[in-house]
Amino acid sequence: MRVSRGETWLAAAGVPVAAASVAMAVLSLPGPAAALLAGGVLAAHGGLLWRCTRPVLSFAVVSAGFVAQLAATGLLLVLPSVAAFPLAVYSLVGYAPRRAAVAGVAAGVLGAGIAATRFATDPSVTAAGWRPSLPLVAGLLVAVVLAAASLGRYRRAERALADARDRSRRRAAATAERTRIAREMHDVVAHSLAVIVSQARGGRYLVVAEPDRATGVLGTIEDAGRSALTDLRALLGVLRAPGAEDPTPAPALADLPRVLDTVRAAGLDVTYQTSGEPRAVGALGELALVRAVQEGLTNTLRHADRPTRATVELRWDPDRVRLSVRDDGRGGTAGEGAGLLGMRERFAAAGGAVTAGARPAGGFAVEAELPYPDQAATA
Repeated sequence: MRVSRGETWLAAAGVPVAAASVAMAVLSLPGPAAALLAGGVLAAHGGLLWRCTRPVLSFAVVSAGFVAQLAATGLLLVLPSVAAFPLAVYSLVGYAPRRAAVAGVAAGVLGAGIAATRFATDPSVTAAGWRPSLPLVAGLLVAVVLAAASLGRYRRAERALADARDRSRRRAAATAERTRIAREMHDVVAHSLAVIVSQARGGRYLVVAEPDRATGVLGTIEDAGRSALTDLRALLGVLRAPGAEDPTPAPALADLPRVLDTVRAAGLDVTYQTSGEPRAVGALGELALVRAVQEGLTNTLRHADRPTRATVELRWDPDRVRLSVRDDGRGGTAGEGAGLLGMRERFAAAGGAVTAGARPAGGFAVEAELPYPDQAATA
């Protein structure tokens, strides 16, 4: 949720506005009416605290506050806090689901008509010698509501455009990086394998005809393979985080307890369960499993709302291993983030699959399955 700096300052400016409105209410009306008016002012301004994060709730609270103020006096329209309502309309249109925004604007137009009628017929207004025109006041208030809704639509479009640009930049960067790495890996592997195949072809004849020279050919093959391995390690090292230390061995399932201990140290209660007879899944498969656990638990710590525990389950079935990472928080990340895309690519490369999303009973779950190498080969 993007909240601009200007909107933050605008919310902060509501504090003196609310204070001024409460002071005017206390000085202008008798005790019970002043208390009702002051309570409505505080409720309306308090509701603005969630206007960007929970716009529907914010609009409901602000509307309830204004109903209380209208019940107290028609002089509501001259209080500084009247600006809270169009601000709530703006936030509802800018941040809430479209259907809720339409309903809110309709309620705002209706409320503007009611407020205009209350103002034009209030005894405290007519006693002061005012003769406000009901159509004029109603038209003015409706115009304010529609103007706030228009600004909200602009804010919604602005956010959508910014999100689209961010997604486009991420996709372009990922595509460019993948293309570059694929091209460089192709060059390294193609060159090294060409040397190895060429030397091995000649070595087949030298083993019989000239055994002494065959030893040199095998040395050349060894050097080419070692050079290719070094180049590949250096190339894959660019995928590590900037500033990382020297490349370290890829994590394996033996490192999973250490990963879980790290997450527990961050404050999350993690339960680890395993069943069945473990089987070999290869280095790529072990890397995919460990990274999926890391990403799932990291998402819980970063994005879930008040999680208390998580469960990691590794089940070794006859034909494949199944992984489950679940938490009991709310929220989570169900979108196509870099972490989820990385998990899917790793499992796809090893012949497996990943799904992630919110659980019906609450919380977030990452489910993955990976066939054993011998099963994948015969599939």
